[in-house]
Amino acid sequence: MRTNTFAVLAAIAAAMLCSPVSAQNEGPGMGKGKGMNMPSFSDFDLDGDGEIVSEEFYKARSERIAKHAEEGRKMKGLANAPTFEDIDTDDDGGISAEEFAAHQAERRQQSH
Repeated sequence: MRTNTFAVLAAIAAAMLCSPVSAQNEGPGMGKGKGMNMPSFSDFDLDGDGEIVSEEFYKARSERIAKHAEEGRKMKGLANAPTFEDIDTDDDGGISAEEFAAHQAERRQQSH
């Protein structure tokens, strides 16, 4: 049961990165003029070491999804959400600020 719970939370969390995100730390209401509180690199780099590892990535997304669910916000695109491996383009086991920003820029381009 715990594995299923984690899988569901990970899947829900995946939806959160479907939205454009900047590598810079942005304040509330900075997302595409829609009044959304967009996550920043530092929102995912939980230990502040300049790199997002898999555990941080999925924990941060799960927490963000839980918060959005609690607020009654819609979570579209969950099934197509990127994985950690999709964003870690150099396959070194960590997502750099540059990889994070490049992924978000690509997502913004896809949404236009």
